[in-house]
Amino acid sequence: MSKSIYNRHGFTLILLSLCLMIIVFMGITLSTVLNGNYVKKVVTSPSNVTLIKNYTNQKLGSIVDSYTPLNNLTATQLSDQQVKSIIDTSVNELYDGNPNLTIGSVVLSTIGDNLKKEAKADGLNIDTEIDQTVESNKGIMDQIVNNDIGPIDQSLQHIKQVKQIVKVTMAVAAIIFVLLAIRLRAKVDSNMLFLHHIGTVGICTAILLAVVLVIVYYPIATFITSNVEYNVRDVLYNILSGIFTSYISIVFMVFILSIIDWGSTGKYKYN
Repeated sequence: MSKSIYNRHGFTLILLSLCLMIIVFMGITLSTVLNGNYVKKVVTSPSNVTLIKNYTNQKLGSIVDSYTPLNNLTATQLSDQQVKSIIDTSVNELYDGNPNLTIGSVVLSTIGDNLKKEAKADGLNIDTEIDQTVESNKGIMDQIVNNDIGPIDQSLQHIKQVKQIVKVTMAVAAIIFVLLAIRLRAKVDSNMLFLHHIGTVGICTAILLAVVLVIVYYPIATFITSNVEYNVRDVLYNILSGIFTSYISIVFMVFILSIIDWGSTGKYKYN
């Protein structure tokens, strides 16, 4: 490797790498962690739907059971479609930064509707009793859910401001990157040598991203373990794993493309 070339432009290459790392990291974060629609897709996977059904049956269904005169209580078992609808509402509330979650009320209302249908099928006219039971327990249901996912809700309270900060940071990093790239191109002798330097930047960026991911992943995993209830914890782990996989895929792609670029233009650094 030509030592003089890298000594001459080393500081610029480091700055370019840092800017590109910020752009890529923030970009992935904006399209995954801070994107409610992406989170919905991850949460509604079959394994997560099963975990959430177990959670609702354990936490909420048992309370409904104690209030209903029905002998057959299969109505408290939510269908996959109902769980997905509840997930949709829940994610919207969380990503709107709503401090007063009504997820428990939504679950309880859904179970109440199921109970009404089952009661009518059994020849029972107890809609009023079911409505009263649902209404009187909505506060309890919401509190149960808030106790379990409250730490997550608190961390998303300022998500709109965070999104704005991320966008501004990306824009600033992109402007600095472009200016530095223009400056680097003006100082090197050819396009091929410039592309070789960009390959170096890409390799450094991939390494920096990998280090950042390791630093970020474990504290988040520890936070989930320490603050979130069992079934919900498994769902959050699945979400975290899905998002982490997206990050790794992008990092790997950046690294491979940069290696190809760096290797194919390597001979020009000696000219």
